[in-house]
Amino acid sequence: MANLAFLNVYAINQTTLARDASIRIGFPTQGCLVEDVTASPTRSLSSGYNVYGLIIVPSPAAANSNGTLYYVQETVAQIATAFG
Repeated sequence: MANLAFLNVYAINQTTLARDASIRIGFPTQGCLVEDVTASPTRSLSSGYNVYGLIIVPSPAAANSNGTLYYVQETVAQIATAFG
């Protein structure tokens, strides 16, 4: 069974979730890509939240897909710590 890191998600594929409607998702600790979005225009969401990290979960079904993009409030360093 894969290890999971649980983080609150505030936007999925650049679609912002409603205010106070974040979703807690368990991410596999291996195989995900992590990016810093602190300097990105996507950092300030329309819900009023700021996100600092992006977790990309590759889609095995579509080799040419970018996967699913999950925006979280944690920084890259905090995500790395959560992933162990």
